[in-house]
Amino acid sequence: MRENILNLPPLYFKGCGDCAKCCEGKFAIAPLILEDFDKVKDYFEIRAVILDDIIPVMILTDGKNPCKYLKNGQCEIYENRPPACKIYPFSPYFDDIFLDLSCDAVGLEGERLPTNKDEYFKSKFFEERFINFKEKREKTIEYMKQKELFFDKEIKGLKLYKFNV
Repeated sequence: MRENILNLPPLYFKGCGDCAKCCEGKFAIAPLILEDFDKVKDYFEIRAVILDDIIPVMILTDGKNPCKYLKNGQCEIYENRPPACKIYPFSPYFDDIFLDLSCDAVGLEGERLPTNKDEYFKSKFFEERFINFKEKREKTIEYMKQKELFFDKEIKGLKLYKFNV
């Protein structure tokens, strides 16, 4: 369950340790912006999904199996993991920042989590890609509107389309 951090009491993060539940198939896809393409294309399939707009996404899993880079509870590409993995349990979306309360590491122990945008931007979960994110997302959508899409497959009820990157 994701909640806007502005609506939450102070919460803490005790670290991932040996958990890796977020890599076990819970999240099948993660949204991308143009600057992410080069960072993820060598590791994950890039497809598009049509929601309100055409949004590029990376396929993390088939929705049933763990991430292919999860071996013995550890990420094999940890230093090269995609932005969505680096910032989890957070999910910035436009001007809002959401926290996944189903993450076992979120609770009453550990390091205090950000409770507003300024704190988030100073935290270890912040990624440079979120500076001017609205503009970057709009540029990405314009780029995607120029692409020819071909149906590829469906994962967790979402139709995914191939396109030439």
